[in-house]
Order: sequence, then structure tokens, then C-alpha cells
Amino acid sequence: MGAGLAAGWPGGVVAAEKETFRPDGAALYQKHCAVCHGERGDGRTRARRGLDPPPRDFTTARAREELSRERMIASVTHGRPGTAMMPFAGRLSAAEIEAVVDYIHQAFMQGAPNRGLPPHLARGERIYTRHCAVCHGDRGSGALWTRSSLNPPPRDFTTARAREELSRERMIASVTHGRPGTAMMPFGGRLSEADIEAVVDYIRATFMQGPTPEPLATRLERPFPKGLRGDPEAGRRLYRANCTPCHGERGDGRGPRASSISPPPRNFLASEARARLDRPALFRAVRDGVQGTVMPAWGKVLTEQQIADVAEYIFQAFLHPDAGVAKKNP
Repeated sequence: MGAGLAAGWPGGVVAAEKETFRPDGAALYQKHCAVCHGERGDGRTRARRGLDPPPRDFTTARAREELSRERMIASVTHGRPGTAMMPFAGRLSAAEIEAVVDYIHQAFMQGAPNRGLPPHLARGERIYTRHCAVCHGDRGSGALWTRSSLNPPPRDFTTARAREELSRERMIASVTHGRPGTAMMPFGGRLSEADIEAVVDYIRATFMQGPTPEPLATRLERPFPKGLRGDPEAGRRLYRANCTPCHGERGDGRGPRASSISPPPRNFLASEARARLDRPALFRAVRDGVQGTVMPAWGKVLTEQQIADVAEYIFQAFLHPDAGVAKKNP
């Protein structure tokens, strides 16, 4: 296990080399630990399905960040309250516990933390591991415990929807100010602007590199569900009667009520809105509301035809006024 382990793992192999007998950490791990933590130390075992929280994945950057040798020895010795990790002090000697801990570190936790990332993204990875992974998960898809504990659950950055909705600017704002109506807290008082930009860029580079977005022309032609066709003139009347207090006459999110609403109403003129909102997305937002905002579910008040009408008006008047869509969806 040599000097490399001793240099990065204080008090480990150097002390052990003076002993005449060293317990077999690999054999001890296979006998006592692999059933939960897995052959590869990643926690991907059948046992994890029945455990909440799941067994520790030793291969992650978060594990490298959090788990000192002392903490691991204490966990194996005394167990971890609130988890399925039981104490082994009555089963293993102190030397055996040290051996299995050193084996776990050497076998599963020696990945370079930054994986050759540029300095800016390496900085973002460290911040993500320290502040974000507990909810969003080591792989950006949401930690297992949050799916049943938080409503709404944390954002899954790996989805197509996240790639559509989350501009860099929106993510920076969310990390800085938090997201009302969710468990996402503001980090503007904890992290510098440079730190926030670094962690956002790390998330985008690591978890959000999906397929190329669909061409605009294709999205412009995407129809409403159930064969509905919106009437923009009928939609204009509905919009003015129901939507202008928040979204404004011009669709810029500056209606008379907007100043008292957090997060602010959607600005349909913003490039982000134009990049992601098509007819089906508008229809769903009007019908179902938008979680974490004051946007209500109009499906309880309007018919589906009326929803299509107002969505068509918004689409033509604010989002894509020059697309000639009226001829395609009369």
C-alpha cells in the first residue's frame, strides 16, 4: 500500500509497517462490508433498496471530502446513529478496524478529486460536494433520501427538462437567492460571486450535457395536446381579463401586482422564455400552474379550449410574434 497512501492518509500505513502482523483489510471488507457497500465500494447492492439512508458510496467526491481516517474508524467502531451502520467494536479488533478502513480508502477513495478538471470547474466541484450533493446527489440526479422527504424534491440536473429550463443566469440567481416554495436556500451570504459561478458552471458541465436542443422551427410547429387549436383573439380577451395583473399588458412580467410577488411573474419577452416555451409547455403551465410560484392551476377554472386560446395568444403576441404561426395554427 506504500508511501502514496501514507502521504494522503495520516497515521495509516506508516504506523502499520512497524507491526509484525497486519490484518487482511480486503478479506475483512468482503466478509463484513461488501454486502451493503458493494464489491466496488459504490453502495450499489440489493441491500440498499431496504435501507434509508442508503449505504455510503465510497467512490464519490463527497466521500473523499467528508471521510477522514479518524471519522471512518469511529464509524466502524461505534456505528452511525440513524443509519443501518452497526458498531463492529465487539467483532473486530482495533487493528482489524484500521486495516479495513485503510483498505476502503486505498481501493475506493483514491480517485483524483478534480479528475483533471480546469481550475474553475475543480473549484466548483469542491463547492458542489460541500454544499449541494447532500440534496442534489453525487450524480446531480437527486439524493435518494430527498425524494420522499422534500416536496418538491430537489432539481434533477440530468433531465432534458432541466436542460430546457435552466439557463446559466437562472441558476446563478437560484443559488444566490434561493427558490421560494422549495428547500433551496440562498447561498449569497455564504459563497462569493465567483464561487457561485464556479459551482453553476460545474453543474452545467458535469450533469447537464445532454442532446442538442431541438431546432426552433420544429418547436414552433409543435401542437397543443388532444388536437386543440388556439384562437388568439379569444385568448387576448382571456389574457387581459385574467393575466395582466401579474404578467402585464405587454407580457413583460410587470403587471400591477408584480412588485409584491416572489419569485416574480414570468417575463414572456425574455430570451429564456422564448428559448424553452412552446405551445404544449404553455398549455401545461396554464392548466396545472407552476409549483413554487403564485401561478395557479387555471384548469380548475377554464376549459381546455380556453387554455389553448390564451396560450396561443401568449405564444403569438409575446414569444414568437414574427414566426407566422397564426397561419399554421388558425
